[in-house]
Amino acid sequence: MGQFPRARERLFRVIDASGVPGAVLLSGDRHISELSRHDEAAGDPLYEFTSSGLTHHAPVHEAANRHRVGPLVAALNYGLVTIDWAADPVTLRFEVRGTDNETLLDHTLSLSALRPSGGS
Repeated sequence: MGQFPRARERLFRVIDASGVPGAVLLSGDRHISELSRHDEAAGDPLYEFTSSGLTHHAPVHEAANRHRVGPLVAALNYGLVTIDWAADPVTLRFEVRGTDNETLLDHTLSLSALRPSGGS
């Protein structure tokens, strides 16, 4: 998202104007995987989970991302998002797994973390 600042700001405005609480972006086709948290997006944090791909990967020297949560994964991988509706509070788990199903990134957050401003 950082390479297209005007498009990024427009996307943030549309998400903010929609009034949708706790939006999460799923993206791909960058030949890397990562989880980012964009606090400047709107009134609430916006998480972006990028996952790709099982057939291609980028060199390790990929550009820095000041919004990254956890490691950059530049190996063959796939992404998995699990929502645990039975948990109290409800949780979202973002995982990146390698070709042998090994865990390369694992981050869990509560659904309430998407709305820290107390919105409903």
